[in-house]
Amino acid sequence: METGILSKRYAKAIYKYALEKGNEEHLLHDMVALSTQFAKLPVLDMVMEDPTVDNRQKIKLLSSAAGENPSETYKHAVSVIVGNGRASYAKTIALMYDKVYRKEKNIVLLKLTTTSPVQADTKQQLVNLVANIEHKTVHFEEKTDDIVGGFILQIEDMRLDASIKNQLNKLKLKLTK
Repeated sequence: METGILSKRYAKAIYKYALEKGNEEHLLHDMVALSTQFAKLPVLDMVMEDPTVDNRQKIKLLSSAAGENPSETYKHAVSVIVGNGRASYAKTIALMYDKVYRKEKNIVLLKLTTTSPVQADTKQQLVNLVANIEHKTVHFEEKTDDIVGGFILQIEDMRLDASIKNQLNKLKLKLTK
């Protein structure tokens, strides 16, 4: 079965379980913490895929990866994931849970990358524009990066890269052909 399909099914089931417990938001924080740990520690992926590592150790590791006070819902979800032999999917399930949560709560994610911080009124205008188009609540994330100039705007899976760095890379590719 394809990784994305399996991860999405688990994420939806975990969301429904968390919703029944009234714990879906706390679980979101746990899942975001878990996916952050996977990004910081690539060895975590290798451990989850290693068949010689005991399931209890994998559960313990995933439980501690969520932070100091993971919810009981999170602990149960991790036990189910590992118990069903899907520990290698833990990262993609955590990432997919974030998408499922946002979809169910009618939230769109807006990310803006620039070379310097954006003024508050500009942020608000962007949020209002996207909220009016999407008819959803907008979560705004801002990032500064070495993109030389311009900006990168990402709304969910759509990406507009109007950075100077990207334009220079495209020019470099054209010149090397």
